[in-house]
Amino acid sequence: MNISAEYSVSLHFMKPYFLIASFFLPLSMVWLFFIDPFAPLTSLETVGWVHLYFLGFVMLSIFSAMAQLGPVIVETKHKNEKIFKTIWKFLIPGIVFMVAGFYLNISLLLVGGGLVFVAMALYAFEFLWTLQTMKRKTTITYAMKLSNIFLLLGIINGLIMALGFNGYLAVKIQTYLELHTFMLLLGFILVLIMGASIILIPMFGLAKRLSDNTFAKSFIPLVLALAFILLGVFDPYLTQMAYVMAFISIGFYIYQLYSMFASRKKVVYDIWTLHIYVAYSSFLVSIFFFLLSIHNQVFLAPSFWLFFVGFIGFLIIGNFYKIVPFLLWFYKYAPLIEEQSVPMLHQLINQKRVHLQWFFSSFGVVLSSFALLFDNGNLFYGGVTLLSVGGVLFFLEIYKVLKAL
Repeated sequence: MNISAEYSVSLHFMKPYFLIASFFLPLSMVWLFFIDPFAPLTSLETVGWVHLYFLGFVMLSIFSAMAQLGPVIVETKHKNEKIFKTIWKFLIPGIVFMVAGFYLNISLLLVGGGLVFVAMALYAFEFLWTLQTMKRKTTITYAMKLSNIFLLLGIINGLIMALGFNGYLAVKIQTYLELHTFMLLLGFILVLIMGASIILIPMFGLAKRLSDNTFAKSFIPLVLALAFILLGVFDPYLTQMAYVMAFISIGFYIYQLYSMFASRKKVVYDIWTLHIYVAYSSFLVSIFFFLLSIHNQVFLAPSFWLFFVGFIGFLIIGNFYKIVPFLLWFYKYAPLIEEQSVPMLHQLINQKRVHLQWFFSSFGVVLSSFALLFDNGNLFYGGVTLLSVGGVLFFLEIYKVLKAL
């Protein structure tokens, strides 16, 4: 992997992505005070919050990080980096209209869905175009390519559902919801997380890098799971096989994580490590709860909550604390090394603030998860209060770092 400024998008282009993504985290946590946390997972108010959190925080975070890391990993330049000046301008109003569609008027889903589709398509097609000239061809780089294809499939399914909600198409919402969820959660997000973690954990955690063939053991079953879920439209048996292959993939991935963490010669308990521990602990518990939910639905909501907020949320926050200061240092301070003293990476973030954020957010996830498990509203709002404080601290830190640009 060749870390070079010529491969990544200008930080000035990406600054709005980092800032807006970090703002959506506390916004989505505060939003929970105004909805029923114990409403069915398929209720419009729950689905509305999921889209606010995923489109505003998760997707913008992935776009901002992958725009920088993706071309560096495959060692090629973006074909059109200026497109990133445009994508967020479609995505933000798209989020507003989509959320309004879930809470106010269902017809607004089409407007929001259309804008979100344009934003996602611009990102995916530019990335796929860029990857056509990649110099490094490994399982991880192919995972990056496939993840963007799954992103497009997921968004198309979302648009079909929006048309169905508004009576323009006669579709089985449940079928398309399953496709939409699988394509985006597993096909786009989990494939990217699995591939990126094979690179970032050794880089940030001083662990041994796994071979490309080792990663293939978790990647290939997941691709098969996604293929089965698509074919499951014609044969329900294949849908069941999709779940089996997904769990096989996750099993291999958990073993790969164990191998990487066990290979560390020295463990540094920095803020990144603390967030990674919470993230993967949440991941393991969420998988365990999901298995239990097969026989008892009470475990389903805590399972999704831990996967969304504990696993994905903490992975993003922890990696932001590494990526954003590094980008600032690389663009602003690296050229000055021979002329003046420059700060170290860890000096670019306020250690007290980020550790406070980790404390509030970690306890917030634990409390809110127990609350969902035991159906305790007061405990849930206590946990959400802690998560909201943690989200505000996270936004303030990212804002402070980027303000120095």
